[in-house]
Amino acid sequence: MEDAGRRARAESRRGKMVLRRTRLSDDTDPEPVRGEEALSLVTRLTRESWSLAGLEEPAYPRHQIPCRSVPGRLT
Repeated sequence: MEDAGRRARAESRRGKMVLRRTRLSDDTDPEPVRGEEALSLVTRLTRESWSLAGLEEPAYPRHQIPCRSVPGRLT
């Protein structure tokens, strides 16, 4: 019975799927996200990633975030 439900959900997703044909070298995002909406998306994705990994969100203060800024370097 579980397999039947799984198949039904997969079939439903197939009916909603949208594919866009582009060139491999096309670097432009057709629907860019900016500003507050982008921060909200990053926050949500980060929290979901920690949760899916089975880890608690870090509790360190913002000034102790383990990152670095390298001026003049594009990554």
